[in-house]
Amino acid sequence: MKVTVEERCGVNVVHLGGTMIGGEESNWVAEVTKLVDQNNAKVVLDLAGVTYVSSAGLGDLVRVTALANTRQAKLSLAGLLPFVDGVLKATRLDRFFDICPDVDVAINRLSQ
Repeated sequence: MKVTVEERCGVNVVHLGGTMIGGEESNWVAEVTKLVDQNNAKVVLDLAGVTYVSSAGLGDLVRVTALANTRQAKLSLAGLLPFVDGVLKATRLDRFFDICPDVDVAINRLSQ
């Protein structure tokens, strides 16, 4: 999985691309973990480049979101493609995540 991080308006935006299958492909989890460990962390996971998510990939998303919640960090998902959005809705995990239509909306929400 391709991972790039940028800081915008005090929010760390993690751009992810490829397939989210979990396991050894989860290099992005370590990066996000470092970010949510910071004080008052605000992180957006830009999933606009994620074309597929497996059950293990969902587990990774749940794990980093739960970690952010325990660290009082704010974390949002943004830019979900129809397949990923459908998987989250089918599993009812869409209720667990803060989901925004795009990165700009997520940054705006987290900056408030």
